Amino acid sequence: MNELLVAIKQKIAEMKKVESTGFTDPAKASEYFKDKEIILEEIIKTLETITGGQSEQFTALEKTVGELRKELKTQSAYPKELTQNELFYKLGRGVAAAYRGNNSILAELGFTPNFGTENWTNPKDVNWVMGKGWTAQRAAVMGDTETSDQFLIHPSYETELVAIAEKKSVMMPLVDSTAMTTASVLVPVEEEVDVKLEWLTKYGDEIKEVDKPKIENVELKALTAAGFIRVYDEFEEDSFLDLGKLFVKKFIGSYAREFDKQCLVADNAPFTGALATDRAVNVEIDSGDINDLTWEDFRDATLKVPAEERKDCCWFLHETVLNQVFRLKDDNGNPIVRRPMDKMPGVIDLYPYHECHVLPQFGDVKANTPFAVFMNPQRINHRSRKGIELTRFDKTENSLKYGIKALRFRKRDAFALVIPKKHMVILKTKNS
Repeated sequence: MNELLVAIKQKIAEMKKVESTGFTDPAKASEYFKDKEIILEEIIKTLETITGGQSEQFTALEKTVGELRKELKTQSAYPKELTQNELFYKLGRGVAAAYRGNNSILAELGFTPNFGTENWTNPKDVNWVMGKGWTAQRAAVMGDTETSDQFLIHPSYETELVAIAEKKSVMMPLVDSTAMTTASVLVPVEEEVDVKLEWLTKYGDEIKEVDKPKIENVELKALTAAGFIRVYDEFEEDSFLDLGKLFVKKFIGSYAREFDKQCLVADNAPFTGALATDRAVNVEIDSGDINDLTWEDFRDATLKVPAEERKDCCWFLHETVLNQVFRLKDDNGNPIVRRPMDKMPGVIDLYPYHECHVLPQFGDVKANTPFAVFMNPQRINHRSRKGIELTRFDKTENSLKYGIKALRFRKRDAFALVIPKKHMVILKTKNS
């Protein structure tokens, strides 16, 4: 029971570190504080198992939990607003501290060392103690706490960075995206979009077994993407605001572009996107020349998808291909494309469309070339493993010759198409 109390006290100590970094998005603030509320609920449930001899400690701990709960409710109701310039400044200060190895500044900003290789260090597992440096809170933390040069940015900054990148990406707001806490997860491939309901006529009735249960699973394994921000010696003389702007610009640009690529065009590099999957129906137009594209090609393609799936589908194509589609008219002489209106998406023959720059451009579409996808984007499953890591990277030939140094950033993600076969369409030119 003493071990149980020690564990509870440790959790409460972590909870007292209520972050006051601020948020630029109220929705993200709500999500952040909701996670904290869940931790408190776990503590309360554990406290309820304590009886008898621990009554005095129970009362003291219960009071502490109550105070934390009240504080959280106040902060979640009135979260500190973080302006964009404040975000740039704090990130820039953290980037500079990571570059120079200033541990006390990193600790002040909520950055933590990452000692792990495949399994990254949980920020909750390390703590900064003045005069002692980084100390391990759990035995699972491995590595040399004195020499680590890899740091995880504060979780709230990570949330903000991804939120900004989402505005630059086509696919991020559309796909099924959730967090993952393990290296891989299995996701079932479900035939139906909606849940089938069974009506129970009396109390105690059981739901009937599904006639043909789908047992196919898709594994999502988190892999690590890395990028470099190349800088010169003057980097260390820049203002924190400029450093933060530089990092945000480089990160969101590369991450948003790579996110779209993995969702749509990646061919086992390392994931498989919609345009390269073998689960789709490939529909050829009548010609190997995309200039011969007709409105019937779009109508015939959509009808290949089951009606229940089709209602959630939309087209994905490059803006230069869309420009060609703008010229197409139906049998009544009406354009098949309707441009986006206020709060309404554009449509191709009544189905929404999205322009995405990673898809093939009009001039690159030759014979036997896929160029558009019709699918339900929620069938793309994205999983994010928490953590964005920064590392100073200057032991290279370029840094010795030209003074070029780099700051490497890493993030872990997993992508997969979780869709039954023949529930999406790839439109391509004929193999002439």
